[in-house]
Amino acid sequence: MRAAALEAALAEAAPRLDHVALAIATLDDEPAAGDPLATLDEWGAEVARRGGGSAYAGMDALEGLLARQLGFAGDRDDYDHPHNSFLPRVVARRRGLPIVLAVVYLEVARRAALPLFGLALPGHFVVGYRLPPGGLVVIDPFEHARVLTAGDLDAIASRAGATLTPAMLAPATPAVIAARMLRNLASSYRRRGRADKLAEVVALAAAVERAGRAATLN
Repeated sequence: MRAAALEAALAEAAPRLDHVALAIATLDDEPAAGDPLATLDEWGAEVARRGGGSAYAGMDALEGLLARQLGFAGDRDDYDHPHNSFLPRVVARRRGLPIVLAVVYLEVARRAALPLFGLALPGHFVVGYRLPPGGLVVIDPFEHARVLTAGDLDAIASRAGATLTPAMLAPATPAVIAARMLRNLASSYRRRGRADKLAEVVALAAAVERAGRAATLN
């Protein structure tokens, strides 16, 4: 059932990260109360209102609402806990792993018609947007939307034993994001000795692979 829901979310004509993340969040033993989609709708509408149709003002409004007003940031105290990988929990707690915080930013931005995209850097997930005639602004949702310099990006890649390449600065696809979220969960459950949950994560990862093969064939 979970695998089918995730596969269906990835098979949408334009896969929505909130749908993908919610399919993964069905793994949560104690789901957060409330409707995260309605909350994201509300925040997206507020960012659009504050932005007034300007992409530049909209990006500032996005960072202002999520980082400064609502206080979204990384969970440094309990980084490895599975609840940091579940979108409803992250929306409710305003704390999470880098990739799920990024999903919050991306989904609020999508609702506000802002051109934000995810960047799957080695070992750390961030978000970015383009400035004409080709500049790139990268912000780190884990660090209260701190703007990252070229040196910061090199350092992130270096800490993961890699060298930054242009391919790392290409927008991450929903399938890539889903697979990375599941890898995080697999590591968390493995360290906790949760073989039952690990088996479920493996089943979801297989669904992501099937969705990827189907997309390639189409």
